[in-house]
Parts: sequence; structure tokens; C-alpha cells
Amino acid sequence: MPADRFKKQWLYPDHKTWVHARINSHNKINFLRDLELVLTRCGLVDGFKQGSFMKYLEIPQAIKVHGMLIYNLLKRQIILPNSENEDEIWFGLGQNEVRFGREEFCLCSGLNMGTLPEGFREKEEVREEPILTRHFTDESPTIELLEAIFNWLTEPVSGDDALKMGYQLMVSQFFGIDEARTAIPGWLFSLIEDIDAFERFPWGSYIFDVTLFWMKNVAGKHLGRLRGDDQKKEEKEENKKRKKKEEKEEEKKKKKLKKKKKTEVEEEN
Repeated sequence: MPADRFKKQWLYPDHKTWVHARINSHNKINFLRDLELVLTRCGLVDGFKQGSFMKYLEIPQAIKVHGMLIYNLLKRQIILPNSENEDEIWFGLGQNEVRFGREEFCLCSGLNMGTLPEGFREKEEVREEPILTRHFTDESPTIELLEAIFNWLTEPVSGDDALKMGYQLMVSQFFGIDEARTAIPGWLFSLIEDIDAFERFPWGSYIFDVTLFWMKNVAGKHLGRLRGDDQKKEEKEENKKRKKKEEKEEEKKKKKLKKKKKTEVEEEN
């Protein structure tokens, strides 16, 4: 058996230990069939196939997200001393160093990895949009409501509203962005009013940033015990208890000394 070449590089030294954790995936691959069905009914499927997400309609429905594979991959993260790029994660697989970064995400997704525009989430960009007033009474419609209205569309309505809804659901349902997990964010409604601007938006960069954030932060939270975080926590709690006990003992000594002095004063009088 070959030596462990990553022995001093593991982010989680105890990576072979089982940890009770679960990988949640918020993207719904089966949504693609509903999307294609509705857009076909509304005569807009060709318009979607010419846009930035066109290739995703060709994904086989048999594909599934394997949480166990991602879980075991995250446990095998390594630290490279010479790597200062925060936009990547390295893994030790066999005797190989394997990187996941912007280039790999671009190759896999085929999405626009351009620079995100500054302030695209700012409130001043959010305004009352026609698609909101035509189809929703709630100022912050949920994903479920948006999907329900979209699925009821049977013919072309209000121009390209079905295409706009399809794009919004593609981002929130298929890619499962965190911001749209409950209510659709206002900036997304604002952006979709200009379909050309929506398609030019660097969705690859946006989705990659969200993905990397969760891979680094959420995984670290649940896998921390593999690098001794639980032990450190126990030591911290133990030190806290010991300090509290010492403070109580000190308080008792002070009270005892104060009582003694009081007794001595009374005896002198």
C-alpha cells in the first residue's frame, strides 16, 4: 500500500472517520422537463434554446446528485502551502492533487464566468416591474407560487412572460441559488425585465461563488470534528468550568476574610 503523501496536508486529518452529516441539494433536475413542456405549449421553447441555458434541456433525466460522493470528496480536502487563491479547493485523491476552481466550474457548466456587476443586489435597482403586477399580488412571491403560475400557462401570455418566468425558475429551482430558496429576490425580477441583460449576466461567476461559499463554510461546520474542533470545544468548556470554580473559591475566601475582620473589630470594641 503506497504511503499517504498528503499526511501533513489534510484539512481534516481524521478524514477516514465517519461523521453523521448530510449533503443537501436544492437543485431540481426533474424541473427541466416541466420547463420544456410549458415553454413548448407557449411557443417559446425555441427562444429558450437560443439563450444562455440552452444546453441544460439536453441533460438526461437519469442524472442524480450523489450526496455521498460530495461528502467523501469534501472530507479529502488538502492544504497547499503555495496556493493563495481563495477561489479554489484542493483535494487529495489517490496520489494526485485535484483542484476545483473557476476554470473547472466553467468547463463543467459552460456558463458565463465574467465579472459580476457592482451593486446588482442593491435596493435602488429593485422597482415595481410589469411581470410582478401582471401575475402576482404579493410583493415577494415565493418559488412555489412562481412555479405554480408558470405550470398553469397553456398559451402565449403577455408577450414573453412565460420565458421570463422560465429563466427565473431555472436560476432558483435548477441551480438552487440560496437567495431564492424562499422568496424570489427583487433584483432577480428587475433583471429579468431585460432578457438580453439577463442572458449577458455572468451566471457562472454568481453560481460558482455561491457553490464555493457553501462548500467551504457549511462543510467546515459539519466536518470540523475531523480536525479536532470537538476536542477544542471540550477543552474550552473545561477551562471555562475550571475558571468559574476558581472564581467561586476566590469569592468564598473574600467573604471568609471579610467576616473574620468584622469579628476582630467587634471584639476590639
